[in-house]
Amino acid sequence: MKIEVKNLSFQAGEKQILRQVSAVFEGNRIYGIIGPNGSGKTTLLRHLYRQIPSRGCVFADGCDISRISPKTYARKVAVMMQHQELTDSDLRVYDVVRTGRYPYKKLFSSYDSRDEEILRRILTENNLWDLRERRIDTLSGGELQRVMISRCFAQEPDVILLDEPTNHLDIRHKLELMQMLRGFGGLVIMTLHDLNLAASDCDHIYVMKDGQIAGSGEPEEIFQRDLLQDIYDASIPVHVWEGRIFIGV
Repeated sequence: MKIEVKNLSFQAGEKQILRQVSAVFEGNRIYGIIGPNGSGKTTLLRHLYRQIPSRGCVFADGCDISRISPKTYARKVAVMMQHQELTDSDLRVYDVVRTGRYPYKKLFSSYDSRDEEILRRILTENNLWDLRERRIDTLSGGELQRVMISRCFAQEPDVILLDEPTNHLDIRHKLELMQMLRGFGGLVIMTLHDLNLAASDCDHIYVMKDGQIAGSGEPEEIFQRDLLQDIYDASIPVHVWEGRIFIGV
């Protein structure tokens, strides 16, 4: 699938948040969007999943996303935001992941054997089958993150959008999450603060500053000391060892 952003601008009150942003996301690749706080990363993502209208500026396979029905778009695009709100703490792991099948159900229709087969496979692959009866309010942060990404997988989407998915995760769970995303097999677009994860796990990077695209390319093109200093207004060491990029001291 191909998602294209064309000359997208957005203003909230008197503040200009996005300025003529253009970007292309396509293929079975992982795209990272990096930049300092307030650079417009999350606002761009909110346009991609239609929380903010973007008539005539965002296209999915050439079609203006504002013209795609919500149910059809939900079958194509799954979303995992930074602050997932689950209002019912009594929900089980199985219940939460099963909500990913909603875009395929008619009103008042029940889940069928295909739904159950998909859920069993996803829960098993993501090491959640033994936790399927657990209440979500008893889970660790890493376990809950696996549940939320599994809900995305249950939608069988072409695209997964994620806003800072590794925030508040320890090293082990960050690596587990990135491994799950690499195994997705579709298009992944995510905002990231962790530059080392962006360097090691993203195929392509978009850099944002002051609401604009300030750079775009493969990690080895983006993670250069001069570019990072310009973006973050700080001296950020960049090291290359055995073909891998490491950012920081």
